[in-house]
Amino acid sequence: MKRTFALSGSMLALAACATTNEDASSTAVYDPLEGWNRGVYAFNDGVDRAVLEPVAKGYRAVTNEPVRGGVNNVLTNLGQPVVFANTLLQGKPLASFDTATRFFVNSTVGVAGIFDVATALDVPKHQEDFGQTLGTWGVPNGPYIVLPLLGASNLRDTVGFGVDMAFDPLNYARFEGDTEFRIARQVTNVVSTRERVIEAVEVLRDQPEPYVALRRNYTQQRAAAIRDGREQEDPFKDLPDFDAYDFGDEDEFESEE
Repeated sequence: MKRTFALSGSMLALAACATTNEDASSTAVYDPLEGWNRGVYAFNDGVDRAVLEPVAKGYRAVTNEPVRGGVNNVLTNLGQPVVFANTLLQGKPLASFDTATRFFVNSTVGVAGIFDVATALDVPKHQEDFGQTLGTWGVPNGPYIVLPLLGASNLRDTVGFGVDMAFDPLNYARFEGDTEFRIARQVTNVVSTRERVIEAVEVLRDQPEPYVALRRNYTQQRAAAIRDGREQEDPFKDLPDFDAYDFGDEDEFESEE
């Protein structure tokens, strides 16, 4: 997931404390660190308004949709080895085959992933990470966490993010300019993802309780990803329907006091 301030789920993670026996599909959100989380949310929002949002809008202004689509395709293709590892760990051989096929086809015929040829050939696309893998095998969410600069998460997904970093072969590759390449990849990932959720974040900010809406939406989206083996294409698309005072339904970042 790509998350609001973490934006692509590709940054770092911290760890927190206790877990609960909360079910992955539960609508109740375990948020024992709410005071801290709200403070971090406010900090992240300030950084986003001052830095990420202006950069994302500038990126949109100087590029067109085909260019931005090509950039997103390359970034997605670079993440396929991690998806492949998680489909294997989730016991999904067909999804593993699809992912390997997509990576091979898009890396070759698709010119390093610029063109999503695999989709044109009807090869299914999967989005899997180790947080989903843990959830598939019954590991509960644990406490909801808002990470500085990185955004909404929970203990399970925070651990999962660290494991996904270990799965990524590009983190071990050694070549001239490898450090610069990794930095450029992460920065581009953040800008590209933030550009794609410009309108969605504006909708989130219009909610009476953005923190609650985000928490509810995040938790529901992660539960759906575990059930379906994939995340929704746009994790913010249901935000306009939120009733911030009806916490019985969650959508991207979950709810409940």
